[in-house]
Amino acid sequence: ISAFLHAARVGIFDISWNVLCPGCGGVLDTNATLKTLQKDEYTCALCSEGYSPTLDEMVEVTFTVSPRIRRIAAHNPHELPLVEYFRQIYWASGVDVPDEDFAKRLEAFSLEDIELAPGEKALLPIQLPSEFIIVFEPVTHSAQFIDVKGEPTKERRSLSLVFDRDHVQNQTLEMQPGPLRISLENRTDTRVLPTVFIAGQALHDFLGKRRPFLTAKRLLTNQT
Repeated sequence: ISAFLHAARVGIFDISWNVLCPGCGGVLDTNATLKTLQKDEYTCALCSEGYSPTLDEMVEVTFTVSPRIRRIAAHNPHELPLVEYFRQIYWASGVDVPDEDFAKRLEAFSLEDIELAPGEKALLPIQLPSEFIIVFEPVTHSAQFIDVKGEPTKERRSLSLVFDRDHVQNQTLEMQPGPLRISLENRTDTRVLPTVFIAGQALHDFLGKRRPFLTAKRLLTNQT
């Protein structure tokens, strides 16, 4: 730990303090210093839960090679392919899945996905299965839950979702299995990556694999 801290002080590494969701392992917030962790509660849209940040359970310390030393893909997260954004940014260290298996495991519970540039609008047609569906957007940390049940229908239905920095959680909708056309609009100044997840066993198994991480409490304890 001391070697990494020294390397950070001399500019070899950049240090980040990440707030991890204890439920799904996703990164809820990234901070350059511990002092900027000022929120009393962090909400995970994917889990639909709020958590008070604790050093020993939720705050992760990461060291990344400085772009002045060597540039890597993670220095430009908004240029990463969708799978790599989930692997390197959202579930960077929270989920213990081998890199070579990540895309396959993600595909197992993903129904559809799309990339929207700033200000872009798009239509995403999907066929709703009889499952609990989550339309999740990892950049803005927003989600729409859809509880799909009942008799299948051929009726064409529409749903509008807007991605911004203010609305992260929408009320759970109930729908019948069948066709759905989702109208998407990106009102942020960056790319967004809405993805339709099936909240079944494959997702739960994926989230159940956790990787040990260096907590802020352990880091600070080792410096005393």
